[in-house]
Amino acid sequence: MADDNADSQKPDPKGPDGSTPADLERELEETEACAEEARPPTPEEELARLRDKLKRVEAEFVNETKRIRRQAEGDRKYAIETVIVDLLPVIDALHGARDGLADDEASKPMREGLSLVEQQLQGVFKRYGVSSIEAQGKPFDPARHQAMMMVERDDVDPQTVCDVLRVGYELHGRVVRPAEVLVAKAPAAEAPAAGDE
Repeated sequence: MADDNADSQKPDPKGPDGSTPADLERELEETEACAEEARPPTPEEELARLRDKLKRVEAEFVNETKRIRRQAEGDRKYAIETVIVDLLPVIDALHGARDGLADDEASKPMREGLSLVEQQLQGVFKRYGVSSIEAQGKPFDPARHQAMMMVERDDVDPQTVCDVLRVGYELHGRVVRPAEVLVAKAPAAEAPAAGDE
C-alpha cells in the first residue's frame, strides 16, 4: 500500500498544458530557429543581396535599351511608308502614259521623257529601300501577289503568275502594295462529245 502511495507521489512528466519534456525541447529549437531567421543580415550578406539586385536591374536596363533601339530603327526604316504609298499612283500614271503613247516618231521624245522621269523616281525609291516585286513567271505567293483572276493556260505551270496587271512594291522587304496578277491554272479537261460515247 505504501508503494501505491509512492507511485502516486511521483511527479507527472507532463506539464500543466499536457506537453512532455520532448515537446518543450522541440518548441525551444523551433523558437531558436525562428530567432536565427529573424536576425538582421550581416553586412556581407546585405552586400551580396544588393549586388545581385544591381545585376538584375542592369540586365533589365540593357534589354530595354536594346528593345528601344530596335523599335526606333524600325520606326525610322519604315517612316516613309505612307509617302511611298502616296507616290505609287504617280509612278503608275507615268508608266501608263508612256505605254499609252503611239509608237511613232512624233511620240518618241514624249515617251523618252516619261521614261526618264520614271527612272528618276525609281532611283529615289531604290535609295530609300523601295523595290518592285518580281512576279512575272514566278510561283504565286499570296503574301506578295494579289490574284485578280485565274486563267487557263497550258504553256505555263499551274499556280504561276502569267501576267502582271499592276506592279507591286516592297519597302525593306515589307510589302507596301502587292502585285496584282493573273494566275495560270490547268485547262479544264474537254468533255467528250455526245457521239463519242
